[in-house]
Amino acid sequence: MQAPQDASLTVSPARPEHTAEEFYVRQLIRSQLRLACAVAAGLLALLVGISALLVFWPVFEDIRLLGLPLPWWVLGIGMYPLIIVAGMLYNRAAERNEERYRSISRG
Repeated sequence: MQAPQDASLTVSPARPEHTAEEFYVRQLIRSQLRLACAVAAGLLALLVGISALLVFWPVFEDIRLLGLPLPWWVLGIGMYPLIIVAGMLYNRAAERNEERYRSISRG
């Protein structure tokens, strides 16, 4: 089978599907997403673990500080420092990821 006589044989230059910069940006976004999911999963596991500990060991219910049961103190106030520390660690790791991306994109 032959091509029609009026068929053009010119080939347009193909643009690469992805540039290196697009690849590195995509990798940065993926690493930031993995980091965010890891921090969120860690906090969730910690919260569920502490809640389960307080539920399955009712002896903690008998301990009172300033008239409030210990589980209220732990879940109501004690989680905030953990959330702040997790946020600080996330921020530091995210900055490292971005600095690694900047060093690759400059070089």
